[in-house]
Amino acid sequence: MPTKKATPKTAAKDVAAKAKADAQAAADEVKDNAADSVDAQAEHIRDAGKAFDDNPYARQAADQISDGLTQMASSLRHADLRSIQTDLTQFARRNPLLFFGGAAAVGFLAARALKASEQAQYEVDHKATPSDRHNYPSVPDAQRAYPDQNKHRWGYS
Repeated sequence: MPTKKATPKTAAKDVAAKAKADAQAAADEVKDNAADSVDAQAEHIRDAGKAFDDNPYARQAADQISDGLTQMASSLRHADLRSIQTDLTQFARRNPLLFFGGAAAVGFLAARALKASEQAQYEVDHKATPSDRHNYPSVPDAQRAYPDQNKHRWGYS
């Protein structure tokens, strides 16, 4: 009995199916990691709320926030990516200003986190001390700590 030879069309379908399965597995892993991170943050907020024994309103607020985050993590863990995409698209269409404002806020936070991590890495790599950050060689040592008093002398305002 002759064996069936793979045609380019079937080979392309097999490659596409494997790529789709790999992408789905990677996306599920990212989704699970995000849900774990949200769960961890909920636990941190719940623990922080325990410090408010003398303020029941603050403790209740922390508990409600942590409960909401726990529910969000559970929803994220059990939702499929297509439903998440659909929900996000519908939210963006209903609330474009809030959606783009939130996206901008996330972008700013990500940029600040990246900048802070780069600065920390630079300080680790160069063994910089905090005083090295503002070491301006053009300003004499005696005047370095008083930039406001010397701004006109050095030509900046």
